[in-house]
Amino acid sequence: MTSESLRRAEGVWLPLALISLFTAQNFLFNRWFGIYPGQFEGRLIFVALALGTVLFGPAFFLAGKGRRVYLLAVSILTSLIFCSEFLYYSYSGGFLQASAVLYAGEAVAVRGTIKNLLSFKLLAFIGGPLLVGSVWGFSWLAKVEHWKLSKAAKVQIALAMITLTVSGYGFLLAKESQEWGSAAHLYEYSKVYDMNMLVAKAGVVNYFLADSMNFLFKSRTATPEQKKSVEEWPTPVGKDTDADFGSAKGRNLIIIQVESLENSVMDKTVGGAEITPNLNRLAREGLYFDNYYTQVGPGNTADAELTTMNSVYPLANEVAFIGYADNDYAALPDLLKQNGYGTYALHGDVPSFWNRANMYPKLGYMKSFSHDEFTPTRPVGFEDLGDVDFFEQSLPKLKALPQPFMATLITLSSHTPFTIPADLQTLDVPNDHTFNWIQWSYLESIHYTDKAIGGFIDGLKREGLYENSLVVIFGDHGSFTDISDVLDKSEAIPREMLREQVPLIVLAPGSRLRTGTTDIPASHLDLYPMVSDWLGIQVPTSILGQDALSADEPVVVHRNMISGTVQNVMTKEKLYSSAADGVFEHGSCLDRSAGRPTAVELCAGIFKQAKKQTEISDIAVRGNLITSLGSRKTSD
Repeated sequence: MTSESLRRAEGVWLPLALISLFTAQNFLFNRWFGIYPGQFEGRLIFVALALGTVLFGPAFFLAGKGRRVYLLAVSILTSLIFCSEFLYYSYSGGFLQASAVLYAGEAVAVRGTIKNLLSFKLLAFIGGPLLVGSVWGFSWLAKVEHWKLSKAAKVQIALAMITLTVSGYGFLLAKESQEWGSAAHLYEYSKVYDMNMLVAKAGVVNYFLADSMNFLFKSRTATPEQKKSVEEWPTPVGKDTDADFGSAKGRNLIIIQVESLENSVMDKTVGGAEITPNLNRLAREGLYFDNYYTQVGPGNTADAELTTMNSVYPLANEVAFIGYADNDYAALPDLLKQNGYGTYALHGDVPSFWNRANMYPKLGYMKSFSHDEFTPTRPVGFEDLGDVDFFEQSLPKLKALPQPFMATLITLSSHTPFTIPADLQTLDVPNDHTFNWIQWSYLESIHYTDKAIGGFIDGLKREGLYENSLVVIFGDHGSFTDISDVLDKSEAIPREMLREQVPLIVLAPGSRLRTGTTDIPASHLDLYPMVSDWLGIQVPTSILGQDALSADEPVVVHRNMISGTVQNVMTKEKLYSSAADGVFEHGSCLDRSAGRPTAVELCAGIFKQAKKQTEISDIAVRGNLITSLGSRKTSD
């Protein structure tokens, strides 16, 4: 075929080229991220060809400008999906979901992180629009006339497309049925535990499109049966008989939510220097939970706020701060406001970030101090407001508040991209360290934040606030740097849980609140009832957590942050870990006291309870039923 004939046959070869390119892009995405390399590439290629045919194949039946417009639109769409997923996976190790379209405005606030994630590999994912644009421009300049397909040719192409599509997806379904006994998990992908395996088999675009369909067509209302299950759920109630009840009664409540603070950095040294010397000192002086876990979904910091303030689980594929800001909440700030407290939030973000301007009043905050109330003396890290400036400028604001007050302070400097100016990097990391660049940057930023927290506590003492306050410090979520793999070699806790283990430090100087270190399992879900207990305030029935210090069976439920399924359940005595296929019997049960595996059936009770509890929480949030939790509960 001559070059002129090739140009005129654009209507055939261009869709074929784009289908081939799309298949290669799926392959490269998985190979570059090491997503089950070599294991499922056969079915991935078949499915990618099938989806590519569905997406680009209709162009065979279009002509001229209409064909080019269609191909350009589809190419841009797939490029956006690939590039967005590439950047998100580079950052979090997970897959961006369709609901993230609602949060696109938040990308501006993390542009520094996005800039650091840019890679030449992204060029491979914008090849489609470039190819279509180039062909379009050349055809326009050369005034090329195009072949028109005959009716018989169109029929043949249509049959070929149907055959390829059915064969590709049929091969996937057949293989899954052969290996798992059924392919149902592909349809109900949200119940899959290992999302990497799903993408390895079907490709990231297939995943995103399926998630989009799920997001658009899922029900947002609770059925009468679901509403009844929420109302009758036996939520825990506070006690007034445990030793710590009312131990900090009447005190101010100061909560410090520390960005990306992992427990793995606590009591660790680098080059002979403590990574977190101030937090280590405070942990020794107060009550330190060293077996405490984050509960977050795609909203990370916003999800940590949701869970700690409401004692409900975050959603797996939505951010409640945006999608459910109109809900009726029974949050901790509102509870304290009803008990005579002023309630305030302090953070360095703009009020629109994570929709806090709308969400905070719903939680019961009377006022929030945000971006415009703080002035960076020099650019430091995320949003340019360093934690030293943030805490120093927060002190006079707290001093001026009527007491008692509740104040939550959210740090920023240890947020990705972990950029601390060289002269403020005071952690002397030796040259022969084993950290990668992002881990080294994280340690420097958390060391800087630790110094800022130490200065803030000293400031509270100077201003006369410390002795009359209950101070709570915790990490909002993990750092996504795998730092725990380097600093904590413990085999007693699954690695996926260890990466989400964060410190909780409670300080109530001069009170009768217990001190010391406890390894009682607890999570963000439990902070609300514990704080209420220490302040001597009865908690409402609308919580799912419990006072871990006095509970008969404290429990931590670790969910997959993408699918929302229960991945691990930990109590004092047992630890259940699920298998990749989600089948309970395929998981494992560990006797924690003996340190050895035991029969998986012995974990059936805690798994069933955890699974039901997370389902109840999701129904309550999505159906605006949080205030109905346990409303029809009768006393035993």
